[in-house]
Amino acid sequence: MKQLFIAAIASLALPALAMTAEEIMQHVDQVPEPESVKSSMSMVLVDNKGKKRVRTMQSLRADIDGTSKTLMFFLEPNDVKGTGFLMFDYEAAEQDDDQWMFLPSLKKVKRIASGDKTGSFMGSDFSYADMSKRNLEEWTFKILKEGSVNGTDVWVIESVPANQDVIEKTGYVRSIAFVRKDNFHVVRGINYLKKKGEVKLMNIAKHTEIGGYWIGTETQMITQKYGKTVHRTLMKIDVQDVDFDADAAQFTLNRLEQGL
Repeated sequence: MKQLFIAAIASLALPALAMTAEEIMQHVDQVPEPESVKSSMSMVLVDNKGKKRVRTMQSLRADIDGTSKTLMFFLEPNDVKGTGFLMFDYEAAEQDDDQWMFLPSLKKVKRIASGDKTGSFMGSDFSYADMSKRNLEEWTFKILKEGSVNGTDVWVIESVPANQDVIEKTGYVRSIAFVRKDNFHVVRGINYLKKKGEVKLMNIAKHTEIGGYWIGTETQMITQKYGKTVHRTLMKIDVQDVDFDADAAQFTLNRLEQGL
């Protein structure tokens, strides 16, 4: 009986041990998220001399007709105040996400072209492509090893673009994600850029439980060249409300053009 009991326990543990990299990343993709989120945000930009610049924003995100839509306006400093960002993050892998910026000085909306999404988002270490959720179909995955981050067991998963188009769209030739085994949250990432010797290191330093969801509320992105830090950004999110009835009219080009 004891042997049967041990065998039964072993069989229960087997699926977790036998998970493929693709299955792990599917679980990551399916981590529950709020249907809508209202938040205030800040980005602290730090150059290689330690000089800091702070940007503050207000943000709305909601799932509208099966598409994740985000509207963001910058509040500070004055030189970027009123700048707006609208994004439609489509579920289908074959459909490129749409992104637009509103430039108050020109009173003009500019669409972010696919070839420009590897550029810096408002001077930060995050790119426009980083603002969108990755489509799993565009990447191939491999478990490199198992390890721990801050005492928590993780899988270390390698992601490689499926084709050259994905490299051009994201700017990355290879990524490594550290995925917690207990909840499938990504807590750390390494992104290798097209430019030789350039790497972006991501660290999600804090997850906060809000409305029953675990949300990453402090994320640092560090840009390095040949192992030397050249710039870094700390993004903090203060979630104010979740799962409210979102107004679809808030996520349109007309609303973006209205500004703050």
